[in-house]
Amino acid sequence: MDSDNESSSENGLPKDDDSVGDKDLTPHLPEKSRSNKRIKRETANTMTDDHEYITEHCLVPTESLRTFADVVGAHKAITFAEQYEPVAVGAQRALSGLLLFGSSGTGKTMVAEAICESIGGTFYKFTAAHMPSGKAGAMRIDALFDVAQAGSLPAVIFLDECDTLLSKRSNSTSRVGHFAIRFERFTDNLLVIGATNDPEGIAPKILTGRFERKIFIDNPNASARKKMIQRQLAEEDVEHKMSSEELNNIVAGTEGRSAVNLERLISSAAKHAAGTPVTEENFRDAMEEEPTDFDKKTALKCAKYDRVHGWKPQ
Repeated sequence: MDSDNESSSENGLPKDDDSVGDKDLTPHLPEKSRSNKRIKRETANTMTDDHEYITEHCLVPTESLRTFADVVGAHKAITFAEQYEPVAVGAQRALSGLLLFGSSGTGKTMVAEAICESIGGTFYKFTAAHMPSGKAGAMRIDALFDVAQAGSLPAVIFLDECDTLLSKRSNSTSRVGHFAIRFERFTDNLLVIGATNDPEGIAPKILTGRFERKIFIDNPNASARKKMIQRQLAEEDVEHKMSSEELNNIVAGTEGRSAVNLERLISSAAKHAAGTPVTEENFRDAMEEEPTDFDKKTALKCAKYDRVHGWKPQ
């Protein structure tokens, strides 16, 4: 999913890097001491309808979170989770802002959940649909941070489509300002993860002032697509009778498809097989039914943004 290769292919996109995905896709993330993380705090504010709303609509049960075992690639996100420290240690400040950016369907929500699960966090998913208009929005924002910081820690607040939620357009200025007040830098036990396919649409106060790390979640490369096909068929206990060359032909023919689109394509190919081993022809039929969701403009824009602003772990 991550794109580390800046060389260009014939269509102007980064070339497939077959080394990505060759690593162990389910690495063992070392267990960290969480004695000072998983604590309860008394809420300073009186419980309101907004607090109850956040608990009921935004808190995601820990047992339902996806893990890095569900993700193909995303090595930068895995590295981030391994290095994450929820509280300040000496001169090292806690990191409180992470932006995941990339085209639609690349798995940004899944990666955010996997990061939360790996650090032992509590996950709150917040979207523009959860935000009331006018002054009521400020109270909803306060409730989101109040509930998250009063619950089991570390808390992870996931802002989906945050270019809409925290747009740089003038009509969201007060909302952005209030978010910036509550979304402070270097806050212990709080990680805010934003997801967007348009990072430059986010208000600068949040984009550059709060999201201290930015990770590109790209469409799966050739190696990742091959592993996704093999793994999904194996998980569903579906056999295939494709030669290595035929499988590689399918992999090449799916370039540019998002992870979500590819998952749907594999499912369609299995449906065409109707209980028999999946063939290359089944995939060809599925490709006619499931058009690619490749968005060249967005992909190029995100790749360019990554070259300048993307996190490059040492």
